[in-house]
Amino acid sequence: MADKNITPGESGFVALLEANQDIVHKVCRMYARTADERHDLFQDITMQLWRAWPGFRHESKLSTWMCRIALNVAISGLRRRRAPTVPISESQHQLPAPETETSDEIFRLYKALDSLSKVEKSFALLMLEDYSYEEMSQITGLNTNHLRVKTHRIREKLRTLIQRQITL
Repeated sequence: MADKNITPGESGFVALLEANQDIVHKVCRMYARTADERHDLFQDITMQLWRAWPGFRHESKLSTWMCRIALNVAISGLRRRRAPTVPISESQHQLPAPETETSDEIFRLYKALDSLSKVEKSFALLMLEDYSYEEMSQITGLNTNHLRVKTHRIREKLRTLIQRQITL
């Protein structure tokens, strides 16, 4: 279950970030409105991941661990810009932005997602990323039955919001 082949230290962290940057970019897109806010949030998440990296215990998948931290930073509104204990070189810290999709469906989805609460957004993101209920449970700390009910309600809410946009 755990990814134990990741090397410790800066190179291992950079490899982790490069391999899983899409989830961080999606969290940033979900919780920040402007490009500057998304950039700041990406940096905040990266800093928190870097600080937490030495304590990763390999008890869950790296992507699950990373998603949990990213969501916690985004939801809590962490904006403190502290330097990591061991600095990451500037060249390795700049990752490319994800490709942007501009289709009407994507636009309607993001508009509907913007109407959700911060907590509902986190569940929607986990659903969109196809996390299993067990993985979602590890990330949120909620039991799987509660997650099933919450995700069902959020799906219905999103359907309703998107339908309203189509009929307007």
